[in-house]
Amino acid sequence: MIRRIKTAFMSLVVTSFYWLLSRSWRMQEMGLPLGPSAPNPKLYAHWHGDELLLVAISINKNMAIMASRSSDGELMKRVLSFLGYRVVRGSSSRGGAGGLKGLIDLMRTGKYHSSLAVDGPRGPIYQVKPGILKLAQETGLPIIPSVAWCSNKFVFKKSWNQCYLPMPFSKCVVWYGEPMLVPSVTTDEEFEKLRKTLELRMQALKNEVVEYFSPVTKTLKTSSELITAGV
Repeated sequence: MIRRIKTAFMSLVVTSFYWLLSRSWRMQEMGLPLGPSAPNPKLYAHWHGDELLLVAISINKNMAIMASRSSDGELMKRVLSFLGYRVVRGSSSRGGAGGLKGLIDLMRTGKYHSSLAVDGPRGPIYQVKPGILKLAQETGLPIIPSVAWCSNKFVFKKSWNQCYLPMPFSKCVVWYGEPMLVPSVTTDEEFEKLRKTLELRMQALKNEVVEYFSPVTKTLKTSSELITAGV
């Protein structure tokens, strides 16, 4: 009972803080006009580290997401629910099958978009997991690669995903790539080729959005380079 009260209180504090902070950000969507404000349900693929920025772009826009069954997941569920998200419990590490089925059922209603951190919840960073491709395969909906970056940020350097929080009044960009469809029936080799194609597209998009803010900055390392470097 005490834990529930603490979680409820913390969720109100976190929601209020995030909402006020995100209202100061100068948000811009670039690339194809396929953001959450666009009609027709879509599946948005994003890197785990971009989440704290991306939440702001889909407030009250019929976005369904998956949160883990952990205590942190309960806090996340409450915060995102306050912000107008539809939250399904489960992750690739806890209750994944049930969570994915819940998202599939929601998407089949035609009322929601969905967004998945494709390299979460434990990495490796910038490597696409198969979950979003399975979701696309079951629903027939397109996957929209989505990456983000901002002008001024606090980076949680000890986190495996290099998660960051935009600072007040930062310029924030969300960059969308070309849609990808996954056939309802594929061989293992075809499925892996699609997964790798999505991974390479998202890595390239991330490099583009980073270069947009700092053209002279060295581009991000690929997932294989990061793994070699021990990240």
